[in-house]
Amino acid sequence: MTASKRRAEEYEFNSPEVNACPYAFYEAARAECPVYPLPGQSAFLLTRFADVYDAAHHPETFSSHRPILGSGDPEFDAIRATGYPEVPTLVTNDPPEHSRYRKLVNRAFSVRAVAALEPSVTAIVDELIDGFIDRGSVELLTEFAMPFPTKVIGNALGVPVEDHGHFQRWSDAIADAVSTYVTRERALECKRSLVEMQHYFAALIEKRRVQPGDDLVSQLVTARVEDERPLDVPEMLDLIRIFLAGGNETTASLLATAMFLLLTHRDQFEIVANDHRMIPAMLEEALRLEPPVQWNPRIIEHDAEFRGVTLPAGSRVLLGWAPGNRDPEKYGPAADRFDVRRGTSDHLAFGHGPHFCLGATLARTEARIAFERLFTRMTNIRLAVGPEQITFNGAFVRRLNHLPLHFDKADQA
Repeated sequence: MTASKRRAEEYEFNSPEVNACPYAFYEAARAECPVYPLPGQSAFLLTRFADVYDAAHHPETFSSHRPILGSGDPEFDAIRATGYPEVPTLVTNDPPEHSRYRKLVNRAFSVRAVAALEPSVTAIVDELIDGFIDRGSVELLTEFAMPFPTKVIGNALGVPVEDHGHFQRWSDAIADAVSTYVTRERALECKRSLVEMQHYFAALIEKRRVQPGDDLVSQLVTARVEDERPLDVPEMLDLIRIFLAGGNETTASLLATAMFLLLTHRDQFEIVANDHRMIPAMLEEALRLEPPVQWNPRIIEHDAEFRGVTLPAGSRVLLGWAPGNRDPEKYGPAADRFDVRRGTSDHLAFGHGPHFCLGATLARTEARIAFERLFTRMTNIRLAVGPEQITFNGAFVRRLNHLPLHFDKADQA
């Protein structure tokens, strides 16, 4: 006898159970009410692909403007006063203001600019693999997936290697601050970390004014497009915050999660291991099935009707990248299956509309090179523990807690 499925209301959003595996909740919410009201909150979760896509393309209703963490709270304001003004640039802005910033930074993340980074990205991958290749084992998350994008974005920003250690702490603070589901103590800690980050990069910005190079900070300092005014320091600091968050946490999540999916779907693993040309397709399927960013918040600008549900002005709507990516109306009855031959790249993992991920080309390039080198230098890759011992966490950015592996060194390694 098959157990009956639970109703969406029987799950508590952001509970440890849902954080560990949210997909049963997403499925229930999608079936019962695709514009799902989150109990106890003035918030809704969009769960269907078409709805999420539509909302992402209508910022005049689903606005990215949202209050600064702790705004109006004396304790938060006191910490903020020790740093630089927090201004909305890309993530918390809407067109036409958003368009200005996008034009000023697009060139730094163009296909051509990312292609120029490929030799240095490959060198970083091989340097990290060198650190464990002779051992036959690796904790992939902490020894590879996390330090790899940290080194890439650190080098791109022109930050000395000895300072890269700050990045993960700052990235974690940025992710937690955006999630809004943290304790007050953690939120205050996040605010202090962000101010620390501001001071570090403000000093670097001033150095680049005097002696610009070819790094991202220098490009922000010298960015000019048509008659747009140059970026000021607070604007540059917010853009660097976005680069740092997007360049670390999400890429680390993609690398570890994609490997875990392959190792728990051995038929798919063999397809990719035997034909490295399948790596890009595999990564797109991993992004679809397990997007690092589960959802993004929007604020309703004015009372709106959406799928027959009234959305009051000021309420929050979570654009469900993850539930939309498993919508059977879009991907068929096997939407929950990992299939590297599915052939899709129109998923929601990088968002859609004006806020489509600025660093998507870089993330795809990093992940492709990482798996090409891992599969070239390692064979017989396998989990060092049972798959049931591998756990996830995170309501906003979903990531593995650890991924211990065993492997054999390839002859050409």
